[in-house]
Amino acid sequence: MLRLRLLVGLLWCIAYANSYQPLLNHERMTQLFLEMAKIESGSENEAAMCAFVAQRLRELGAETVVIDEASKQIGGTGGNVLARFKGTVDAPPLLLNAHVDTVYSTEGIQLIRDATEIRTDGKTILGADNKAGVAIILEVIRTLKERNLPHPPLEVVFTIREEKGLLGAKAFDARQLRARTGLVVDGREDPSALFVQSPTHWKWEVVFTGRAAHAGAEPEKGRNAIAMAAKAIAQMEWGRLDAETSANVGVIEGGQAMNVVPDRVKLVGEFRSFDPARVQALIERWRTVCEQAARAGEGSVEVNFSQTFEAVRLPEDAPIVRAAVAGLKTVGVEARLERTGGGSDANAFALKGIQCLVFPTGADRIHSPQERLLLRNFYQCGEGVLQTILHWAQMHTPRPATTAPAAIP
Repeated sequence: MLRLRLLVGLLWCIAYANSYQPLLNHERMTQLFLEMAKIESGSENEAAMCAFVAQRLRELGAETVVIDEASKQIGGTGGNVLARFKGTVDAPPLLLNAHVDTVYSTEGIQLIRDATEIRTDGKTILGADNKAGVAIILEVIRTLKERNLPHPPLEVVFTIREEKGLLGAKAFDARQLRARTGLVVDGREDPSALFVQSPTHWKWEVVFTGRAAHAGAEPEKGRNAIAMAAKAIAQMEWGRLDAETSANVGVIEGGQAMNVVPDRVKLVGEFRSFDPARVQALIERWRTVCEQAARAGEGSVEVNFSQTFEAVRLPEDAPIVRAAVAGLKTVGVEARLERTGGGSDANAFALKGIQCLVFPTGADRIHSPQERLLLRNFYQCGEGVLQTILHWAQMHTPRPATTAPAAIP
């Protein structure tokens, strides 16, 4: 079986090499990623990465490069980086987005590169989520300019604090953007997987309040907050509720000692669904259940909900989807339109009226010390982003009826 897989992989590489001539400088893109991987940008400390990418964007000839002051609002260091590039064709502007932060610190990172992948020594994460996306965008822009390829106006936004709940994208002033469509280069390892759907996500916090008392001497005088919470939890279903919906209790905090009737407990959890109406129904149900449990326990409850991100749902015939499918086909990849249970900056931009397709990067085993960047996939994803932009430009450029469409380089 292993030999068969190796043979299939070899044949695939040969077919890919024969059918498409890469336009990006793969080694330059790899070296750029390695350079960025050494820059610490976890633990809400993104200032160095923001300065690095801002300088690269200036070197690429951006009309405008601005680092905003989002950190004053959300804490930490650094800010969202915005850059604009003039287009060479009269096509709608396109947003290119990736985030510069990593889910954990990469301090002390030791990089290992071989013929097929980049990884660490296992003591830190790699940070390919999402520095691989940043490297792809920067190399694509460089290639567009070096090869004088036709492209629309481009607006690049490198966000901070994505891993903390899309905070940078939420704080970003989208009124600065002309683009109403974009690519969020923050997918996974499979070059064929385009994420066209992701769920709406709501976080909730519930605090039950009772009355403290000695658990042995006079428990009758107590009102057990944990018992109220337990009764409420027991009345709801958790986990995978249906094909589109999940619910989770993630945190329970409360109690002081085994011999004290607990007077306070805090619950934190979430609801996710591709159907926003389903989430609203869960919110109302959970609120009612908590209030009933508090009354039954002669206590009180405070229930708070906050939307973390809005659902993304792109139709198959959306122009950006058609451009991406055609772009991947050009590089020899049959695209698969999928949905993801997680969120990305695409969800935050959706709340601002900008519809984004989530494009893969080649990063595998993310958020773990085993994270790796699969080089073949990384290169294919980069070529796919480039070809998507070229197809976007071509599909919006009027052509005389007697003129056959020009082949994309």
